[in-house]
Order: sequence, then structure tokens, then C-alpha cells
Amino acid sequence: MSDIKVSVIVPVYNVEQYLRKCLDSLVNQTLEDIEIIVVNDGTPDNSQVIIDEYVKNYPNKVYGYIKENGGLSDARNFGMQYAKGEYIAFVDSDDFVAVTMYEKLYNKAIEENAEIVVCAYFNVNANNNTMKSAQKGNLHIYDGSIHDHPEIIENNAPYAWNKLVKKELFDRTGILFPKGYIYEDICTMYPLLASANKISKVDEELYYYIVERKGSITSSFSKSKTLMLRSLELLDERFEELGLFDEFRDQIVVINLRHIYLRFKEFDKYKWRREQIKFVNQAFDLLNKHFKNWRKNSGSYIYFTLAEDRHIKRWFYKRRLYWLFVAMMPLKWIQDYRDWDYKKRHPGSDMKRYYIKMFETKKVVKNRVIFESFHGKNISDSPFEMMKELYKRGGYEIYVTSTESSWEKNKKLLEEEGLSKVKMVQLGVEKYFEILATAKYLVNNVSFPISFTKRPEQVYINTWHGTPLKTLGKNMKKGIESMFNIQHNFLQSSYLLFPNEYTKECTMKDYNLDKLFTYKTVIEGYPRNTVFSDKEKGLEVKKKLGLEDKKVYVYMPTWRGANSYGKMGIEDITENLEKLDAALDDNHLLYVNLHPNIGEAVDYSVYKFIKPFPEGVSNYEFVNASDALITDYSSIFFDYSITRKPIVLFMYDYDEYMDEHGTYFDARTLPFKQFFDIDSLCNAVSSEEILTYKYDDANEYFEKFIKYDGPDCTRKLVDLVFKGKEDGLIVEDYAKNREREWKISVLLEIKEKKEEYDEYVNSQDIENTIFVMNKKYFHALMNKWYYEEYNDKLTYIIFGYQRMLNEEDEKIYVAKDKSNNKQLEAVKKKARERAYARSLPNIKIINKDENRRII
Repeated sequence: MSDIKVSVIVPVYNVEQYLRKCLDSLVNQTLEDIEIIVVNDGTPDNSQVIIDEYVKNYPNKVYGYIKENGGLSDARNFGMQYAKGEYIAFVDSDDFVAVTMYEKLYNKAIEENAEIVVCAYFNVNANNNTMKSAQKGNLHIYDGSIHDHPEIIENNAPYAWNKLVKKELFDRTGILFPKGYIYEDICTMYPLLASANKISKVDEELYYYIVERKGSITSSFSKSKTLMLRSLELLDERFEELGLFDEFRDQIVVINLRHIYLRFKEFDKYKWRREQIKFVNQAFDLLNKHFKNWRKNSGSYIYFTLAEDRHIKRWFYKRRLYWLFVAMMPLKWIQDYRDWDYKKRHPGSDMKRYYIKMFETKKVVKNRVIFESFHGKNISDSPFEMMKELYKRGGYEIYVTSTESSWEKNKKLLEEEGLSKVKMVQLGVEKYFEILATAKYLVNNVSFPISFTKRPEQVYINTWHGTPLKTLGKNMKKGIESMFNIQHNFLQSSYLLFPNEYTKECTMKDYNLDKLFTYKTVIEGYPRNTVFSDKEKGLEVKKKLGLEDKKVYVYMPTWRGANSYGKMGIEDITENLEKLDAALDDNHLLYVNLHPNIGEAVDYSVYKFIKPFPEGVSNYEFVNASDALITDYSSIFFDYSITRKPIVLFMYDYDEYMDEHGTYFDARTLPFKQFFDIDSLCNAVSSEEILTYKYDDANEYFEKFIKYDGPDCTRKLVDLVFKGKEDGLIVEDYAKNREREWKISVLLEIKEKKEEYDEYVNSQDIENTIFVMNKKYFHALMNKWYYEEYNDKLTYIIFGYQRMLNEEDEKIYVAKDKSNNKQLEAVKKKARERAYARSLPNIKIINKDENRRII
């Protein structure tokens, strides 16, 4: 048996210019037992000279083969006959990969006994050197085969190069890449996915796919585009041969419709009109052949205008294709396509443009207030408590954000609380952005949209939503780049609220606020926690819900996110709930509150004594009514400890969780009862032992974390924000940061190698420079570099590019008409200044004229 773990097959044809970068990324892989099979597919350029060089320099790792030209599929099949690896991978020779790619994919395959492992990737635009993340997320569906999760087919890109495939799977199915086809991955990878016993995922961008390169076969609409239909035809036939066509008919028709639809969307970009008409006719012939009722979608028809070009429309009408496209597609895709079509026909619907219009034309309204918690998913937390206090005082026009899906639930809560004059506004609609631009006062516990730019007259308090155990911002092991909009919001906040010195220290350091924040911080107990000082309120809520004679436990596990071991935690949670349900009885109930991303994945109707949190009462009011809290790494335990009621930390995945997530201290040092297996927890629940746990003598804990919590916090903070009164509060003004002079350095290109990035960093005046990082350039390796070395060395911000211009200015900017250079420069300057106001408000930058990039 071979010791080779992974065989990477690299077909080469006319890629002399890009081949070295590709091969460098492969020979430097952190997985040692790897072979790289480079197949010269009769290339006419000098690529073979490069191949020979790598074969010589990397013996026993790089192997070169030469064959007559037969196309990409033929070259891949040719390479596979020489592959000795347990798994096979494919790389296009004008792309490149992260150096950790195959170690991560292989380890995942072995850990989970998977026949295919997929990963996310970056689409890299070689013309302007930008890139965009793709195929991130949906980790919860990668824990079985497509028989378990058919949505794997619908949610997966067909590409061969972001997948690791067990060689045995090719041998067992006999599936090869079809010679003479383009879009050959469609008819090869989907059948392989359908045949795999287990499919797993590494949710990181590990492959760099070069798109928009001039001359690429897929970058222009030519006669070869119609050959894509051959691949779809073969896809349908292969599913029939596998005996899987009927089982996955809905998924197969989605694949067909999606790829045909994407070609339709390209029609107004290219010439070759005659070939486009031919493509339309052949596409509908294919659909009618394999999916006779493809136009029906449960009796509902969704119509799309697929092209704006009036000539194409005329041709469509002439051929009686005015009905165009009726799709049997998942609702999300229908919505995405409908949204795309609507925006194409209604450019003024762009909400960012509307926000800018309000920003420029409307005045700030003196007594207007907007409260928002958790992006409108619920009305809760500190913003809710402050809203209730302000409502009692009167004299303010109060708005509160709600998502559309939470509208009825949130409306019911306002009615229950007697807040009839509070106006709900739906997140993301025009009215929302009008209020965001014109409210004098803004209160949020997470962040406003990326386009949000605080006006000088506005007063914004960010309360955040918890004392942290898990590391924040730049101190996260993964996903440092995700802090960008939170960092923007913090930097724009008139007041940043912290419940203790510990939280302030962690947040200011890990969002790079110590040197860049220019407003005021406040240390005071969270308004949301005032409820825990009201024991009688808890008894009232319990009685109101008919639970006064029950022992009520609440279970609030943390969000595990996209980890490599828990598949979002759904399986673990459901298995644990089954065992807990068996340990409960009529007098002992467990109420569960899960993160919104997985809450709907649990069917509570199957449990006898387990229920979701009730509606009509805020989460914290209900938690206050409980008899004990069960959690894990969630900051809820800090808040609940104010009650001195029993707390249990159920940390069944402690070792794995700690491997993937950083924490500020070891959770095992907390003064609460801890369990690491479900059986022990069940025994404590069934015996009522859980109700006996005490921590009254944990004075050091109380002093560090909850000494500022009390019944008067809400009043004092409302006085601060709306009256400017600082009495009884610990307020620190960071206006001194406005005086320091900085240079900025904006990274303008992807740095794949650490040596390159080191060179870039060391070329700057590190002590006096703010490094400005584009979120899309912040790849997984850079995350590692920063986490291990740069976090303590550099002052930096991360931005997600948004040009804050109105519609007319945007046209001027895009046109770049040099004949009216004065007007163009004025627009550019406006865009830059607004970007600074959002990303680095009040910071004195001395090299603005040298850095003309909009951040």
C-alpha cells in the first residue's frame, strides 16, 4: 500500500505565465505525504521548461508527464492512472491554493471517514487583483451523504478543484471526466457527490480561483457556451445510470435550471446573438426531454425578465419564448433571482443609495430615537430596558427595529409591555434607513449596517451584549476579518458601555480601540441585568405563565458556529435533549433558547418536558423566573449569577471547543457546578441535586464581574445619553486620541507568502502607522499571521468596501470622465472623507493625499 496520502493532478496548457505560482503553492504544502502529478496536455508554450525544473528540484514529490492535446478532462483522466494517493485532488494550473489546503482536507477526511471533503474558495479577479469569498457556510449539512442531506447537491459548486475525493470512489463508480466537454465538472462532480458515503467540509477559503482573465473560455459568450448543455445532458444520464434520478429529481432539475439561467443572465454582455438563440432553443429542448413538468412550481409561476437588451427581448418574443423561465427552485434562489431582476429594473431600490439620499437631504430630528437589538431578530437586552425607561418619561418619537420574520412576535411583546406608541420599523427597508439617517439618538447592542455613518449631531450608544469568556475581535483564532463592521460601529459610538473593567480592557484591546477610539467609555451595570435584582418580578412572570408549582430550568448553550467538530452543534444538542427529556417529569420542565441560526432546526414537539422560550415575555424576564440555569461558554452565566441561583456549566465538548476557540480564562476556574458528560447532568436534574449548588462565597468573582450591576443602572444610562448627565457613572473621555498624528497604509493586493507580507509591514513606520486591511484580502493564512505575530505589533482596522455616494455622484465616479477632472476629483474626495468618517472618525491622518483609496 502506498504511503502517499494525496495525489494532486495539475493539467497544463498555455499557462506559462501563471504556472510557477501554482506549483509553488503545491510544493510548499504542509501535508508531507503528497505527490504532484503535472500533465503537459500538448501545450505550445514553454511550460514544459518550468515543469522540468520542478521535477528536478522536488524529486519524489513532483512528477511530470507529456501527452498529446486532449483537453482538460482527458488530462485529468490521464493523470489519475498514475495517482498512488489515498485521495485525489485537482488544481487548474492558472490557479493557486493555500499551503495548508490538503493537510486540512485530508485530516478532515480521516477524522470523519469522508469520501469527499469540500472547502470554500476565493474568486480572484486577475484584472484588478480583488477577490470574493464563495461557498462559505452551511456546515451543518455536511455530516452524511446526500441521502441524508439532498441540499448538499443544491448548495455545492460543481468544481473539482475545491474537493478532495477518495480514489476508491472513482474506482467504485467508474466515473471519469468526459473528454471533449466544457463545464465537465458539472457532469462529473455531482454524480460523485451522489455516490459518496460521507461528505464533509472545511469551512475555510483554501483555493484561489482566477476569474475574469482575458481570453478565458468562460469569460466570453462564444459558440462553445452551447456545449455546456452537453454536460447537463450527461449529468442527467449519469444520475439515471446510478439509479438516483427519481430520488434526486428536484435537485437535478435545480442544477439544470441554475446553469441555464446563469447563461441567460450573461446574454446582455456579449455578442454572438445567433448562438444565443440557438442556446435558448436547445436549453428548452433539454428541459422538456428530462423534466416534462419543469415549468410547474406547485402551481405558482415566478416570471423573470432575463435580459434588458431590447433586441434579445424581440428575438425571445418572435420565438414565442415570452414566458421565459418558470423555475422549480428552492425559495431562496427564487428570491435571489427575483431580487436581482427587481434591482436591474429599479436601480433606485438600492437601500444604500436611499440611506445616502436621506443622509444628504434630511435633517436630524431632535427627539427621534431608534433602538435595535440583535439586528431586529428580537426586542430585548439593554436597548429594550432603556427603551422602556425612556417611554415612561415621554416626549420622544421612539422606533424599534424588527426583522420581517420576527414582526408578529415583536409586536406581541410590545403589546404585552404596554408600549403601544413605540413604532416598529422593518430592518433594511427605506423607512429604516430614513430613521437611521435622521434619528438624534441611536441605541444598539451589536451593530448597524456597514453603510451607517454617524452624523455629528447624532448620539450613539453601543451597549454590546455580554461580559466575554470567548475571545473577541483580533484575539479570535479564526475569523479576525469578521470584526470589521463591529469595529466601525465601536469607533463611531458616542458612548461605549462596559459592565466592568475586565470587559472594557478586553474590548478596547482586541478591537484596537485604545489608540483609535475618540469618544467616551462608560463603566456601569447592563440595563438588561436590572431584572435580576427584582425577585418579585420573577415570581410574577412564573405565575403569569402558570409555572408557579413547577421547577423551571433554562438551557442556553452558546453558538458554536462553523467549527470542524460539531456541525454547528445540532446533532449534539438534539441527542442531549432526548436524554434530558427522559430525566424530567411533570414537575420539572426545561426551557431551551438556542442561537437563531440553529433554533429552528430543533423540533420541540417530540419532547414531553422540553419547550422553547415562551413568547409575550422578554428572554431575560423569563430567565429571571427560572430556578436554575444550564449553559456552557455563554456569557449568560455572568448575568444570571446576580440572582445567586444555581448555575451549571455543561461543557461536554470542552477539549475540542478550546482547540478551536480562544477564551480569556479557563472556564473550569469559575465557581459554578460543572459537568462534562450528559449522563451526570441528567442524574443531577432528576434528583434535584441541581437546585443545591451554591457559590455565595465567590467574592473575588463578584468583585471582578458584577459589582456594578444593580436596580438603578437603566435610569443612570438614560440620563447620560438623553440628558448628558454623568452623575454616578465611571466615564472616560478618549478625546486625547484626536490629537495624535498617524499615517495610514492601505494594503492594495493579496499577499500569499508571509515573507512578502513581512516585507510590506517592515517597509512602514510601524509605530505611527494605521494598517488598513480590506476584508476580502484577509485570507486564512493572514489570520494565522496576525493571531500569532502581528496583533501586538500593529495598529490596524479592517474595512468592507462601500462607496458612500449618491446616485449622481456614483455615475461620475464610475464614468471617470477626465474631461471634467475637477468634478471627478471632488466626488472622489467626498467618497474618501465619508469613508474616514465611518472607519476612522476624528483621527488625524497626515498622508491622506498620498492614500487616495476609499476605505
